Amino acid sequence: MSEATNISGEKSRLLDRQDDLELWLLGTETIPEFNAFVLKVYNQAFTDSTYRIPEEDIAGPSREFFHKARVCGVRHKTGQLIGTWGLILKEVTDTAFRLPLELRYDLPVEKIIRDLDSPHTRYAFNGWRTAVDKDALEKFSIDRNKSIFVFDFLIRGLTMDLLGDEREYLGLAEMEMLVYKYHRRVGIPWQIIGEPVHFWGRDRYPCAFQLGEFKDYMRRHHAERYAFLYDRPRGAA
Repeated sequence: MSEATNISGEKSRLLDRQDDLELWLLGTETIPEFNAFVLKVYNQAFTDSTYRIPEEDIAGPSREFFHKARVCGVRHKTGQLIGTWGLILKEVTDTAFRLPLELRYDLPVEKIIRDLDSPHTRYAFNGWRTAVDKDALEKFSIDRNKSIFVFDFLIRGLTMDLLGDEREYLGLAEMEMLVYKYHRRVGIPWQIIGEPVHFWGRDRYPCAFQLGEFKDYMRRHHAERYAFLYDRPRGAA
């Protein structure tokens, strides 16, 4: 593991506010709520009436990884959870701890770094439990453009305390093709780096992106989003 960012502790902490939305670093006291939220969103997004994700498929990894992760949540001012996104981070020299993607796809970080020709990489972070509740977006009249803001708010929370240079960070995640295409559309330069594994009724691909490339892309193509992510004072709560 690594001290490159603050991870979630026992108690949640308010990080920022924007209009009716609040950005939180979720604490371990939220795990039951977090598990129920992710299970609901994932069942709606990835399954149909013939299959439901077992609760243990969400609860088990939470027991293993939540206390090792930086987990952010966006809440409406009423307190209702709208979106979550976590990252599990390690130094690439740490071969004792393996990230979830390394385990599921048998893809060591060292190989990914070589394949992507990313020699500056010092840290690898595994995106974890990305979920946005479409019912909540509708309930609070959050339109498509504002839903992209929810993702940016979460990214802001995940990256605001990272130490060092963005070029030192390599992002990893597993995602099905529809989610992969959405993330590409909103500006995250994911690349598919291996063959898919089939679970929860879908093929899910191992993916990676370089955080420095994401920052450069935002600067060139989405000036307002870049300013929100990187120029806004930290800790504006």
